[in-house]
Amino acid sequence: MNTRPEFVQVDDLSALDHTRGRIYRELGVEPFIQCAGVRTIYGASNPSDEVIAAMNGAAEAFVDMDELAEAAGQRIAELTGAEWGVITAGTAATLALSTAACIVGNNPELMLQLPDTSGLRNKVLIPSDQRFAYEQAIRLAGAEIVGIATIEELVHALDGSVAMICLLGRMDAASALPLSSLLSLARAHSVPILVDAAGLSPEKPDRWIKKGADLVVYAGGKYIRAPQSTAIVLGNERLCKAIWWNGAPHQAFGRSMKVGKEEVVGALVALDRWINFQSAKDERDRWLPRLTQIEAHLSLLPGVRTELLSWPGSVTAVRLKVSWDTGSISFNAEDLRLALLRQRPRILIHDFWSTPTSIILDPVNLTDDEAEIVGCALANAFRKPESIVQPALNLRAEIDVSGSWRIEMQFLHGSATHQMSILQIGAMISGVHYTGSSSGVVSGGVHGRHIQFEAAHERVPIWLFYGFDGELAEDGSISGTVRLGGTAKEHLGPVFKRQFGSAEWRATVDNVTRDSSAEVGRYVASTQGRPE
Repeated sequence: MNTRPEFVQVDDLSALDHTRGRIYRELGVEPFIQCAGVRTIYGASNPSDEVIAAMNGAAEAFVDMDELAEAAGQRIAELTGAEWGVITAGTAATLALSTAACIVGNNPELMLQLPDTSGLRNKVLIPSDQRFAYEQAIRLAGAEIVGIATIEELVHALDGSVAMICLLGRMDAASALPLSSLLSLARAHSVPILVDAAGLSPEKPDRWIKKGADLVVYAGGKYIRAPQSTAIVLGNERLCKAIWWNGAPHQAFGRSMKVGKEEVVGALVALDRWINFQSAKDERDRWLPRLTQIEAHLSLLPGVRTELLSWPGSVTAVRLKVSWDTGSISFNAEDLRLALLRQRPRILIHDFWSTPTSIILDPVNLTDDEAEIVGCALANAFRKPESIVQPALNLRAEIDVSGSWRIEMQFLHGSATHQMSILQIGAMISGVHYTGSSSGVVSGGVHGRHIQFEAAHERVPIWLFYGFDGELAEDGSISGTVRLGGTAKEHLGPVFKRQFGSAEWRATVDNVTRDSSAEVGRYVASTQGRPE
């Protein structure tokens, strides 16, 4: 039986379908209409027409990259009111390069020592309530990250070993240690403060520099529509220049973090456009009408509610929440997300901001005609909920997997041995999954001889997730594939939970290490409140 949702007739969209994304279809990759904001995993945003024209112009000639960097720094200063600026190969690269600059400056002996920071100031302080998923980039330069929760902990940490303080701009206002509370102590100990404002809005004068930050970084490829692989750093002139000398094209720590001449020019034009061009202002003015256009298709549907949401600290400031009643609409948000990706044209919605009965739509990467398509597709889904839900396997558990298991994991390169203790009640399983360095909560079920479960490991700043899928063999072993991923608590969702690919696994009964059912129950009870 054909269960493909018939939301939109492909014939009605032939012009759209054969122009946008054609280059990807030629590679065998089907593009989608983007309602999930400016996430890097989906390409962030497309460069504006002005940026593409500038990059094409830059590709027609050659320049000395150091001379270009000098000119770019002066131009960023003019546009933002900061002392200087640098174009880098993305925000994560900026975190690494800024850390390097704060540790070694442009001392050539120390530059070539990185990431070995023995004998150097090498600690980076981050408020405990601002820990974030990209801290690995800071450690890349050889830094040790130290979380601080109070001013007293800050005073204790400032012992001469701290190279930098890093803050997450979008969390600053609600933090126990905002920028304003750190400034005087940081200044007294000559410790620079970097603000990661990746998804926020640059302006003139820059608000973070005005508040006292030494460096602030904005993602180029998000809202301002610069080349996706760029970021814009601005602030203290000496530190900005040290960032440049530690990166490509120089044979230093950041040589791998290359940014091309076309990207530098494109990012400069994008910054200018965002702050000064009428075309950028007109573009931002279209965001709300696109959401109301979608909302109009849903406003009279029974059991469906819509709400325009303001998100403090966000550039977009408004998104559309769509929620529904389970009594009349049988599918959940993940069913809907997958169904919209199966249809043509494909439609992508957020996964980590969903609840079982609600979704969030972001207008930034939509066109007006795409907003109409999204509204029609959602309306048809809610009118025909039976077309969304995939046929469920209604198999009773034929096996009992309670007990302790030894798991052999085979990654794309390398292997590991894990342990697992499982308690099965009916078809539902719970338990504990042990890796070499952490333990996680197991939840899932058994269908026939098939087992499927997730192990969630709470860590800072990224929680790890293992999504196991396997079958019981005649010899009593269980084998299959496991999806690997990790995500910050605020971004829980199936996409990030499998962002590290997959591995193979085989489990055998462990007769050496065995937890009792009572022990498993106590562990699971102690971890209530961890992600489901």
